[in-house]
Amino acid sequence: MARKPLSMAKKVLPGRISCCAAFTLVSALGLVSFLLLCTFVSVGDYIPHVQLGTSIYPHFLIGEDGLLDEPFPEAPILDAPSLIEAIQKATTEALNGEPEVEFSEAERKEWQEKNKCSSRVGLEPLYKRRKFVRHVERNAKWDAIFQEYTKLHRTCIQKYGDDLTNIFLSKNSTPGCKFVVAGGPWWAGLGNKILPTVAVLLYAVLTQRVLLVTRASLLPEVICEPFEGSSWRVDPGERFTPVEAHDNLWTSPVKFEQELDSVSTGLNWAYHHKSSLFAVRVAGWCQPVKRFFCDREQRIYTKVPWQYFTSCLYFLPKLFAIPMFRTVLEDIFPDRMAVTHLVRSTMLPSDTVWKRVLQTNRMYLEPADRRVGIQIRYRDGEKQFNQLHTTINTKFMQCAWKNGILPDVNNPKPTTLVQSRVSTTVGSRNVVDDVDNQAINNSSTTNSNTAVSHELRPAAISILVTSLFPDLHDHLTDLYNRNPPLSGEVIGVVQLTRSSVQGSGVEEDNQALAEVISLSLSDHLFVSPLSTFGGLAQAYGALTPWFLEFRDNSNLYPCTRGHTVDPCYQDPDFSYFCPHDRSKFNFTGRNFTDIVPYIQKCPSIDTPNGLQLVTTPLEDIV
Repeated sequence: MARKPLSMAKKVLPGRISCCAAFTLVSALGLVSFLLLCTFVSVGDYIPHVQLGTSIYPHFLIGEDGLLDEPFPEAPILDAPSLIEAIQKATTEALNGEPEVEFSEAERKEWQEKNKCSSRVGLEPLYKRRKFVRHVERNAKWDAIFQEYTKLHRTCIQKYGDDLTNIFLSKNSTPGCKFVVAGGPWWAGLGNKILPTVAVLLYAVLTQRVLLVTRASLLPEVICEPFEGSSWRVDPGERFTPVEAHDNLWTSPVKFEQELDSVSTGLNWAYHHKSSLFAVRVAGWCQPVKRFFCDREQRIYTKVPWQYFTSCLYFLPKLFAIPMFRTVLEDIFPDRMAVTHLVRSTMLPSDTVWKRVLQTNRMYLEPADRRVGIQIRYRDGEKQFNQLHTTINTKFMQCAWKNGILPDVNNPKPTTLVQSRVSTTVGSRNVVDDVDNQAINNSSTTNSNTAVSHELRPAAISILVTSLFPDLHDHLTDLYNRNPPLSGEVIGVVQLTRSSVQGSGVEEDNQALAEVISLSLSDHLFVSPLSTFGGLAQAYGALTPWFLEFRDNSNLYPCTRGHTVDPCYQDPDFSYFCPHDRSKFNFTGRNFTDIVPYIQKCPSIDTPNGLQLVTTPLEDIV
């Protein structure tokens, strides 16, 4: 049959569209809509339980150079359960198919006998008894994570611990076990040793690494062994530590970054250059380098078996600024009290230190109704002391009187009476007043031969001064002896040491920690600017301190109350520098305080050039 002429074909009526044309139009509109949606809606809108700025975003988007960012080697860790799962997975890999060796009760008792640590059970009750400080309960999430991390630590040390030095020097592999060494300088003060080590510990837990500390740091001589059934000591013969003496064995941060810069994708570089990734030093002078706080660099570090921190500055706040860690840290520490939970659970004083703490407590602190701690540090030594000590004494008194912390001898108030419990032994003339405090290791029960009555008496205030110089102690003692408060309070002043010069060594660190812990038991804490000694006390005690004004300006108020329990991270970089973090979530050049709102600058009275976490009272957490 002949083809119909074109004029005989079926005509399309005006206003109607063919099926093919309709399909094409709908597809085009759908594509345009999708592209517009991608422009205005982030991936975070489809993952409601993850906050914007956390680690998963940069790794599923296309970078400016057109390369698709590769996803995480593992699923992102977003909360405490997923971190526990990651630690358990590392432990399983470390076992390498072998059955887990159970840490029996007999082995636990034997280990505890060899690694005695009375403060493990004795410290918490001393904080709980305070009447003017909100008690910080233990963090259940952190405790569960730390318990699982201890298993990983124990597994790796039991498997490789006896031969770690040879393993390192031979660059042998340790499947499932990665290590991080905290090696602060021996000459650093105690606060500059413990606070950076706490930050390294938190990083080790987040990255499933076994924390080790060097002999040179002296910490194992002062702090209890934190990991039950294990040991954090490394390289007793100092064959590859400290890094200052063995720099050739560790890849420098500069070389690490240069090699990363030389290729387009970090993971490809890691795959082809594993030999140079065996041991990397991640810190420059006293703190991690700028690019340590970047997602891409952190992903490369997952390929590095050994890391070394030469840190003497506290850097924990900026761990919250690393996108891949932020979400899980917010889940574990919603109040940002990370440092307090860490020091109280892992940086416990040795028995040598603990005996000194107990003696100070029983003699001077326990009988008091209110405890005031004062830490005075003249950074330039005797020269600054001679210039400022009279002014600082005056400013302290003004601050303590103005804020009602100590009785003002110039403006007497009505007598303050408190109730004390008096225990009288029947048939005996001896009466013991325990001022309503429980003994450290005993309950408050009484036997049938003891009668208990309550009396009203003037309040007792204990003032503990820690300083290299005795001037403030002598000033307070003389002031209140000559001018007993008309309000009736009984004032006692004590200073444990007065050496004039800061020393270094095990004995010096032991005494320093004893005084730090004793300060941390205060109800009110006064500290000097730029002092990690005072910062460590506020961390242990969960105290928001008063900073004394050391600047030479008569118009400044004599003191200012801090706004957080967190110590100050001194001398940090304030902005991101992450050249390889792609996508619109690249924060390079932006301040940490703009991206993470609870990281803020330290008070100008303390450290103008510093950062810290703003802790939130638990009752304010929604």
